[in-house]
Amino acid sequence: MILAVTLCLTWIVVNLFVMLPKKMSWEENLFLFLVSSITIMFALLIPAKRMYFDDPGYKYSLEGTMAFLTNRNIIFPILTLLSVNLIQYRGFWKQALVALVSLFVFLAFCRLEEKHTIVSSISPIQLTVFFIFYYSLMLSLLKCFRLLAEERKV
Repeated sequence: MILAVTLCLTWIVVNLFVMLPKKMSWEENLFLFLVSSITIMFALLIPAKRMYFDDPGYKYSLEGTMAFLTNRNIIFPILTLLSVNLIQYRGFWKQALVALVSLFVFLAFCRLEEKHTIVSSISPIQLTVFFIFYYSLMLSLLKCFRLLAEERKV
C-alpha cells in the first residue's frame, strides 16, 4: 500500500512540475535536480545504513525500500525544483511565503511517512534546521552555477 501511495504522490509532484511555469533554464533545472539528489543521498546515508547493509534485526519490506528510494530520488528533488522555481524573480513577501510553504510541505511529508522518507526518527527542530541548510545550499549552488554560466558566455 505504501508503494501505491508513493507512486501516486510521485505522479502528482511530476505533473505539478510539468504544469507550473519555470523561471529557470533546462540546464539549471537539471543541475539542481542532480545536486539535490546527491545531497539527499549523502544526508540519508547514515540513517538508512541499516536498510542498505541488511541489518538482520531490521525488517524493511521490498515495497518500503522502493518507497524510500522513490521519495529520496524523485519526490524530494522535484519538490526542491518546484519551490526554487517558484521562489525565482518574485517580491520578498512572495519568496518568504513560498519558502515557508515549501518548508511546511517537506516537514509534513517527512513526518507523515517518516519510515519511508528519513528512515529513523528525527526531532522536528533538527529536521527544520536540515531543510533550512538544504535550501540555502541549493540556492547558493544555483547562484554559483549561474555565475559560472555567465563567465562562460563572456
